[in-house]
Amino acid sequence: MNKHKIISLLLILSLAVCSFTACGNSKTPGDKNDKLVSETPDKIELVDDSMKNSAEEVTAITGSTDLNGKVIDSKGIVDKAGHKIYSTGQKDSDGKLIYTTGKKDSNGNILYTKNEVDSFGNLIYYTGKYGPDGKLTLTRTGETPDYTSNNTPSTKTSANRITTSTTVGVKDPSDNSFENVKSSYTKYFGGSGLDAFRKVAACKDGGFVAAGISGSKDGDYKGVSGEWEVQHTSLVKYSADGKLEWKYIIGGDNQVSLNDVAELKDGSIIAAGQTFAESGDVVKNAGTLSAFLVRLNKDGQLTWKYVFPSDSSSTGDYISALAATPDGGFVAGGKAVSDSGFFTGTGTSGTKAFVFKFDKNCNIKWRRVLQGSKSNNFSALAVNSDGEIFGTCVTMSSDGDFSGIRFKTIQASNTVLVKLKKNGDLEWAEYLQGSGDSEYNAVAATDDGGCVVGGTYTIYKKADGIYTMSYGKRDGYVLRYNSKGQVCWARIVGGSDHDSVLGITSIDGGFVVVGQTKSTSGDFQQYKAGGGYDGYIMYLTDNGKTSAVTRLNGSEDDSVMAVATLNDGSIAVSGWTKSNDQSFNGSNAKKQYMGFVSRYTATVK
Repeated sequence: MNKHKIISLLLILSLAVCSFTACGNSKTPGDKNDKLVSETPDKIELVDDSMKNSAEEVTAITGSTDLNGKVIDSKGIVDKAGHKIYSTGQKDSDGKLIYTTGKKDSNGNILYTKNEVDSFGNLIYYTGKYGPDGKLTLTRTGETPDYTSNNTPSTKTSANRITTSTTVGVKDPSDNSFENVKSSYTKYFGGSGLDAFRKVAACKDGGFVAAGISGSKDGDYKGVSGEWEVQHTSLVKYSADGKLEWKYIIGGDNQVSLNDVAELKDGSIIAAGQTFAESGDVVKNAGTLSAFLVRLNKDGQLTWKYVFPSDSSSTGDYISALAATPDGGFVAGGKAVSDSGFFTGTGTSGTKAFVFKFDKNCNIKWRRVLQGSKSNNFSALAVNSDGEIFGTCVTMSSDGDFSGIRFKTIQASNTVLVKLKKNGDLEWAEYLQGSGDSEYNAVAATDDGGCVVGGTYTIYKKADGIYTMSYGKRDGYVLRYNSKGQVCWARIVGGSDHDSVLGITSIDGGFVVVGQTKSTSGDFQQYKAGGGYDGYIMYLTDNGKTSAVTRLNGSEDDSVMAVATLNDGSIAVSGWTKSNDQSFNGSNAKKQYMGFVSRYTATVK
């Protein structure tokens, strides 16, 4: 393989790890004046009207003291989340009253509040220090009071890191923990080229299917056409016990990639991606590249394929995300520059992020398109049992449907999280943004009508946007939303180096987050680094606390790119490794990329 082809493959792999595509506002066809507007108010309204009383309206009960022994004045005041707070009798430099929560952070510091919320409705908390003059000076913190018990917060992380945010919309947060996390097996797939499994999807028979990319023509890819160049792609089905049941390889005379895969209600497999090929299995229609879909039956035989029409001048259309729907169909999301075909009537300038709904016969039922002048892409989709759709749209635009973007830093990406009704109408939208990059490429539905979303961010200041603090050079971030689009909790995933959240799934009692890290501090302080990047699997409780972490590492770079919940409650993960030792003993990677899948079990306590 010549040098420029190897470089091309490395670029594809790096794009799979860190997507810099984008998103924006929701529009149905014809709604040309719609703008994507956050449905959540700047300040969360209280559900209980009795909580709306101001401090001046409540009879005073005097004589209380805070945990420092300072006399305070309790007037039966409650904060905006309904928790009792106590006036310290002091004000900040702007004349705002300071209250104590009566709770401590994980370092034993008193937590204070001015009863204010951030732009996402989360109460803001502070630690405080009394000076020689008796004046209280506050420092903002990411930790929150533990109102679930009389104990202080059990988090072990430092006070300048987000652990859990306000629990709006989460009733009786679970205290479940996950123990005995074990690998049942790890299976490798590839040859002597650059190979990886980007996505994995659970199957009803207890197994799973993985979508991969490859630059190999030997090993597991032996027998592929000699005319196929640069990169081909594959679907590989494994049984519950890890046996390879079938593989289906797609290729052409140029790059062909699968970006996502899902099992439909009838047990068939739907997969999506993009093609540069002018001959082979999926031929681009026009322009630089075209989006395509393939459908296989449960035995791995092709039953349907479709390449999206493209404009001759288009610089490229592709599908990034798929999710099955309860009616037997599916939704597909991605990015398009074309104005014809499926995109007729969606505007003639800028890049479009799209979600299309297909029925069980692969007929398109509706479309939703968001447009801005720069890159926009629906990078992840999830559907709940009611057919409601959650999507993360990564955008570099701040105009058009994305005019609500507050941080307009040049070349920075932001994310919009949307919830769509099953007919495609917008229910709510939330901006996830800061002064740096905010890329969220993982989302999973929760059983309360909300969702959990994961991604990666950097910020240029100590705190801005939705972020209280940046712990490392690049951190992972996870947020849980309730059915109304309110943040239940938010937390950093990472340490002092580069960290990313690449996949997330809901499980009984919590969530599993996967990604890659270079850190040996923070959430990963109990592990030594392997090579450069290592993969990880993190179990979170329902209220966002870390319960268990497993690091997948060898002496070279490794990454966990995707996770799926299997029907017995275990999980399957997929990714790539360059290692053949430690966690990846048995791999034939030999410093090239080798795809892998693993199954993990855990005990819920």
